[in-house]
Amino acid sequence: MANFVECITDPDAAGPLWCGDRTVAVFAARPEGSAAEAAGRVEGSVALLDLGADDPALRFVAVLDCPEGEILVPLLRGAADEARKAGGATLRWITEEDVSPGKAAVELGALESGEVYRWWRRDLPAGVPVRDAAVRQLPPEEEGVAFRIGTDDAWYDVELDDDRARLVHDREDESTADALTALTSAALHALDTDHPGLRAAEVNAAPDDDGLHAALRRLGFAATNSRAVEYTLSLA
Repeated sequence: MANFVECITDPDAAGPLWCGDRTVAVFAARPEGSAAEAAGRVEGSVALLDLGADDPALRFVAVLDCPEGEILVPLLRGAADEARKAGGATLRWITEEDVSPGKAAVELGALESGEVYRWWRRDLPAGVPVRDAAVRQLPPEEEGVAFRIGTDDAWYDVELDDDRARLVHDREDESTADALTALTSAALHALDTDHPGLRAAEVNAAPDDDGLHAALRRLGFAATNSRAVEYTLSLA
């Protein structure tokens, strides 16, 4: 089914597609057809955020809620036009992909700015013991997260997708490979114990996060081709 792109500048009309106070517009792809059908369905969206930077090349970013494919290109074109009108010099966005560059980057002529993180993977069950009593399970703070496990300074938000667990890593301060090994080991132990049907675990790691890389290698993880990449589109 064909889609048309709608530009929404009213936060109330955008509803959950609006990404906070810095959002200036949302571009939504809706199916063509009756007005009732188009108003009730969104196939994908891109929110345009104004970060307020003095440098016009760092001012605008796009937040994608749309898979890589045909719909993403017109959505990003709409966001780019709006950013250009507002004095932006570039438009940046982050997307996950298994190969580079993605279709939208090729068609729009965007350049890769850098890798944000890469997914590392290992089979389950891991068969690892709990290593650190300070690591504990916590209630999730975001929708779609099964549970959080960690300490006050470092943690994983664990998402379950069929027979795969995705461990989204975050921490407030620098940490050692030993501490990150203990944290990851505890997360794997929780998956083995509480979710025995899982077949694989994946962890996201930034390209310069040497401590986490070391911890993941110790526990049998290997880097995959799946990664998140930032692209920059010149608006000149």
